[in-house]
Amino acid sequence: MHTKLIGVTSRVSSANDNRTQFINERYLTPIIKKGFNTIILSLDNPNLEEILELCDGFVVAGGSDINPIYYQQVNNGESKDVDESIDKLDQAVVLHAVKNKKPLLGICRGHQAINVFLGGTLKQDIGTSHQNTTHDVNSSLNRYLKFPERFKTNSYHHQIIEKIADDLEIIAISDDGIIEAFIHKVLPIISFQWHPEKDIQDENNQLIFDKFAELVLEYEKR
Repeated sequence: MHTKLIGVTSRVSSANDNRTQFINERYLTPIIKKGFNTIILSLDNPNLEEILELCDGFVVAGGSDINPIYYQQVNNGESKDVDESIDKLDQAVVLHAVKNKKPLLGICRGHQAINVFLGGTLKQDIGTSHQNTTHDVNSSLNRYLKFPERFKTNSYHHQIIEKIADDLEIIAISDDGIIEAFIHKVLPIISFQWHPEKDIQDENNQLIFDKFAELVLEYEKR
């Protein structure tokens, strides 16, 4: 068996007018600890599809806001730091994963991106960042990941899913109605609004990466 290769979406920093592509190593560490190889998926790569074909699974990372044009809304200034290159990369990864039935893990912006590129919508601003949320978790999350009935997360975001895409199933919702986790009804896709990579010592967050690793190991190239 070959070592599984996981593609992780890059992000952009434009500090001091120097545009830099990067990925926080926190996204890579829990994947590498599972014995997988990782590759950072770069922006504006004309050979991106060839790279995606090599991958056995993907992580769509956190980052800046998605251009609301992708969910048929206008940006009235509430969506911040939109970047067409990032949007196109995430869209390509999501659509490739769906088409090829490959495992996909969405985190924060990645959670929102999966929903958008499968036909859902976002609320562009909820007023303040959503942090330290206590959840009501429905039974489907307990069955899927063996989470406790209630738990706290470390969410950092000002946008939320407004309409869930038809092919997705909500498995965790916060006390104030925010969709914090979903799975695909058929495909090996799991997604979370919070940042499990920020505290991989937490048992609940470990369950997320355990499940993703399980999905990757179950995947066979066709």
